[in-house]
This record gives sequence, structure tokens and C-alpha cells, in this order.
Amino acid sequence: MIDVAPATPGDLDSIDEIERVSFPAPWPRETFAAELERDWARVDVARVAGRIVAFCNYWLVTTELHVLAIATDPSERGKGIARELLAHVLATGIRAGCTLATLEVRRSNTAAIALYERAGFKTVHVRARYYHDDNEDALVMLAELA
Repeated sequence: MIDVAPATPGDLDSIDEIERVSFPAPWPRETFAAELERDWARVDVARVAGRIVAFCNYWLVTTELHVLAIATDPSERGKGIARELLAHVLATGIRAGCTLATLEVRRSNTAAIALYERAGFKTVHVRARYYHDDNEDALVMLAELA
């Protein structure tokens, strides 16, 4: 069973560990600490048997939800955890009055793209050379929230 809840400062080590093994240019721990202090920012964690196995960082800005990062511990991937976490995040956005969800994803991240497409996101734009570490393009994806 997956338990999703808002992150606390005590969760930052686990978030940082998942971030570092999930992304080629991981954000520093301090970025997530700062997100916990912003009114519009949310960081939710997914726990299995009490252990943090995934997180999602997102913003709620007026009627828009913007997903900044979602990642699952490599040992827990393929179990539907990211799907449940993303569904929770989108439902949170709907409850907050959001009508649109947006995100950017690396063109090469086919697993994430498939996750987002299953959740109703569609590619609407390509940002050429968006990622500074390797100049990879980003797909800009949108989903209408009902």
C-alpha cells in the first residue's frame, strides 16, 4: 500500500537520495528545503511500509499546476508508484481549483513521457536545448484538469 503525504524537513535526505540517482543533473538538497517554505510549492512523498520511495515537487499557481520533478527510487520502479503519486498530485490541483497542468520532460525519457501520456498529458511544444547539462530538448506537456 502506498501512502502519499506532504514532505517535511525530516524527509529531505530521502528526497535528495532519490533525486541524485534519478536525474543526470540533480537539484541540490537546498532547493527542496526552499520549496517546503514557499506558499505555492508542494513536495509530496510516497511511502511504502514507512519508507519514502518517491516524491513529486509541484507548484499551484492560480489555476495552473506545474510539475517540476517526480522520481521513484530505482528499486521501486515499475510498480505503479509514480502513477499513483501523479494521480494524487493532479487531484490536489483539481481540489485547489487548477484547470491546467504543465510540465517539461527530457525528450529521451520515454518512461516518464508514457506515464504523463497515460495521465492525459499531450506534447504541445519542444524547447530546444532546454537542459543545460547536455543541451537535450524538453517536451512541454499539458493536461486539462476536470
